[in-house]
Amino acid sequence: MRSIKAILFFCSLLCFSSVLNAEILAIVGDHNAKPKNWLDKNGQARGIMIDLLEEVSKRTDIRFTYRLMPWKRAFEVSALGKASIIGLSKTTKRQKTWDYSTAMYDDPLVLVTTKNRAFKFEGYESLRNKSIGTKLGTSYGDDFEQARTQGLFKIVETPNRAGQLRMLTLDRIDAVLLSPGRIALEATLSETKWLREHKDEFVVLEPPLKLDPNYLGMPKSLGKSAMLKQINSALEAIKADGTHAAIVSKNIDTVLEQLRAMP
Repeated sequence: MRSIKAILFFCSLLCFSSVLNAEILAIVGDHNAKPKNWLDKNGQARGIMIDLLEEVSKRTDIRFTYRLMPWKRAFEVSALGKASIIGLSKTTKRQKTWDYSTAMYDDPLVLVTTKNRAFKFEGYESLRNKSIGTKLGTSYGDDFEQARTQGLFKIVETPNRAGQLRMLTLDRIDAVLLSPGRIALEATLSETKWLREHKDEFVVLEPPLKLDPNYLGMPKSLGKSAMLKQINSALEAIKADGTHAAIVSKNIDTVLEQLRAMP
């Protein structure tokens, strides 16, 4: 009996030692980006990105802490080198500040408008002289930034997606850029009674603007970019063995169930 207790005690010491020696990486991200990442009613971080990092944690000696907040604030916190950020699109400009993981999730970017303002989408040229609503502080790759810099379209940035859909109905903008895909529209429509009552007025244009790979961005100034090797190795294994697909499916189903349960 004593030998069994001694073995159990020794194992507990090993586990405790492993926790003490684990690398801790602070993560920030958007608090309202279902199904990628969001805060539940208890203030807990949920979503595809969170579950992926927790799976990485199981396969490495890295532990993660999470703070989800409005995107622009999360972006600024990470840019200051205080935390890594999830859901980050890659641009040449951003690569000066962040080192990137392998892609964690391909984010379908869709244009939403009203039925009476619908237009045929055939690439960026289709957006010429239009006003597009985007989330405050976002960017969607070099091609998007080039089109914006050239003045092909006008960007209207606000932190409130539900408010942008109301702007559509008031003809103040021509379309809203949402991600990830149609589920983002459904989640946004659920936020207010007025939008739920007018949900049939909105349409998603086809095809999507693009599939935008989302990454974990590691601020160069944080001095922990060497950890990306372990993180990337684990992410590739997670994709290869089917765990990634299962995590994505589970979180999409969770969000859809939440939406169906709403009055």
